Amino acid sequence: MPINEDNAQIGTPTMVLLPARNYKFEVSEEEFVITVPRKGSYHDVDPDFFSEEEGEFNLYDGRSGVMYIPAISKILFATKKYPSLEANQLFAPIALKFKKGKVDIIGQVLTMLPTS
Repeated sequence: MPINEDNAQIGTPTMVLLPARNYKFEVSEEEFVITVPRKGSYHDVDPDFFSEEEGEFNLYDGRSGVMYIPAISKILFATKKYPSLEANQLFAPIALKFKKGKVDIIGQVLTMLPTS
């Protein structure tokens, strides 16, 4: 697929799937729990970074049964809880625990290893 520079973006992508192949990696033994608000206003969470026009978020809407995946990365940045990772590391969420007003994101850090 050719690259279209007009569509290029700079930033941190939301949760993604890697190409389907085998990778060599190490999994941390420690599980990490990151707790974030379940819903609210981005501006209220971080008024220095988000304008009021950024709107509101609801990580999981029980009525519609929809969970909006890109909101997870955005709220991690807003709450300043985005994991600090090395260039060869990934944070792999393994469970989301929805509570009344909060969400626990449970995951592990994977360190990608060279394949040679």
